[in-house]
Amino acid sequence: PESGTSMAAPVVSGVAALLLSYFPSLTPAQVRDIIVETVRPLPDLEVNQPGGERAVPFGSLSRTGGVIDAYAAVRRALEVAKPLP
Repeated sequence: PESGTSMAAPVVSGVAALLLSYFPSLTPAQVRDIIVETVRPLPDLEVNQPGGERAVPFGSLSRTGGVIDAYAAVRRALEVAKPLP
């Protein structure tokens, strides 16, 4: 199965494209901020460290410590920008 940045990059890019398609007035910085602000944290999840067998907190493997939440990102974008008519 695919994992890591090989799968994360296209998923995050897809959410960025979704936001920009409905909210073309958003700047790249706003899109990034919305995505980062709306990450769903997973504080109690432990996963195997990439390339190893040792369990580590999921939050220690990325800057945000969570997973992208497209629904929350769209809701936040509605507060920040005007959608297309």
